Amino acid sequence: MRFKNASRIIIGIVFVLIAVSTLMLLVQPATAPAPALPNNSCADCHRKLLFTSETQRQFVEIRIKHLESGISCSIVCHEDKLNKSTASTYAMWSISTHALFDVTCEKCHGGNPSAVLKKDAHFNLSTISIARANTPETCGKCHEPELEEFKSSQHFKKLESGEEGPAPACITCHQAHSVRVLTASEIEDFCSNCHNRITGISPAVPKKAEAALSSVNELQVGISKARSAVISAKAKGKDVTAAEADLEAARTILKNTPSVWHRFNLTYFDIEVQKGIVDTQMVEKETAESPATPLPTKAPGFEGVLLISGLVAAYWLGFRRNSR
Repeated sequence: MRFKNASRIIIGIVFVLIAVSTLMLLVQPATAPAPALPNNSCADCHRKLLFTSETQRQFVEIRIKHLESGISCSIVCHEDKLNKSTASTYAMWSISTHALFDVTCEKCHGGNPSAVLKKDAHFNLSTISIARANTPETCGKCHEPELEEFKSSQHFKKLESGEEGPAPACITCHQAHSVRVLTASEIEDFCSNCHNRITGISPAVPKKAEAALSSVNELQVGISKARSAVISAKAKGKDVTAAEADLEAARTILKNTPSVWHRFNLTYFDIEVQKGIVDTQMVEKETAESPATPLPTKAPGFEGVLLISGLVAAYWLGFRRNSR
């Protein structure tokens, strides 16, 4: 009996829940209100751009309607290739060294970043300065030492000649917007894109480049040790004038390695770095503790001779007594 009552109660509860759910569905409006989205200044300026193809114009209209209705997924579904490229470019720049030092778009592309109106902001935009062959001069406005070294390289001569085949420009190694600086572990694979047995262009270069950049790490470690040695020696009151001069010479070589690298003369680069390493080794020698000077052994004087003579005489007398 009790089991039947419990079953009836459970069935009653389920029935009530179903009835409440049905009532809520009937009362709910047919369309939910559009979500409030934050203002997107990029979309405000660029969503009405006119494109050449009819398909692109249709996509723009769809995106506008979706944005006005608060459907944010339209950006993901219908974004055109131009805006995808622009978003990717900005993302790469935003984590680059250029962004860190506030080197913004107008430095390379022109324009007026402080202008409010689109017409004024885009005034004096140029594609000539960012053309691949022109990037050395554009980058050289800020990176003068690197440009001077690069102009003496075979890479630059190849680029300037306009001949067919690989001719590296600045963006070849550093990329246009991410502005990467290749590490020793990356350089071998990267150089192999052009320098390999298939192209026949100096296939031994990648290995040499990796070894050359690795030696810079050795120089950095040497400078750190030399600096510690100078500080320690100075604290002990030693004259560290010569050591400080050698340390400064090593630091200067390290400071110049980025520009010297752009000469792309690996032999010359390695010689310069090795000079710096030798300088750091000299610092450690100049600051090393001098070995303790041993006390000089005194030659036996009169007292020593007298003592030895007494011992010999005592031994002789004892020997004679025993022999009797």
